[in-house]
Amino acid sequence: MCRPLPFFNSFPGDPTGVEPGQYMSVSTFTLYPYSRGHIHITGPRVSDPPDFKTGFFSDPEDVDIKMSVWAYKKQRELFRRMEIYRGEYAPSHPPFPAGSEAASIDTSEPLKDVKDIVYTSEDDAILEQWLRKNVGSTWHSMGTCKMAAKEDLGVVDHDLSVYGVKGLKIADLSVVPKNVGANTAATAFALGEKAADIFLEELGLKSAW
Repeated sequence: MCRPLPFFNSFPGDPTGVEPGQYMSVSTFTLYPYSRGHIHITGPRVSDPPDFKTGFFSDPEDVDIKMSVWAYKKQRELFRRMEIYRGEYAPSHPPFPAGSEAASIDTSEPLKDVKDIVYTSEDDAILEQWLRKNVGSTWHSMGTCKMAAKEDLGVVDHDLSVYGVKGLKIADLSVVPKNVGANTAATAFALGEKAADIFLEELGLKSAW
């Protein structure tokens, strides 16, 4: 059956309650979303709670939700045409009503002469609601203190100095101005190396290094 893999760190959902077994899963990622969230300080103390909003699916044209609806349907059709396909693990899919062509199925054999699922308007509404409830981050968050001009909502300048705060610099993935279409490790390494050069030069240690 086409079920999640609870044993791999790449599992794209909550494995709680999934029985051990041989499963296969797939997920999609929006590398350059149109939606925007925010995070702001609310006071001078470390204990002051931040004003944080993810902003998932908040773009005014609904491009991100439309893209996710398309991706769900497309990856599902790809799986349904595989020789290994034996149905779907219903808890990891939207709760389409019984009798709907979109409802999850079990099968002991691969499907034959597969036709694309026809989704009703009710199915599409259920799918969109499910996506809004279940889509989340891949834990590669960045850009909360982006490097940009102050008038463009930048927090640090090209030398990693925080605008308006003397002697304070930021050297982590929060300064990246936009998302990167890759794992963030290489970006973090490059940023750290560049930050080291900046710090050594400003401290007068670069020639000695």
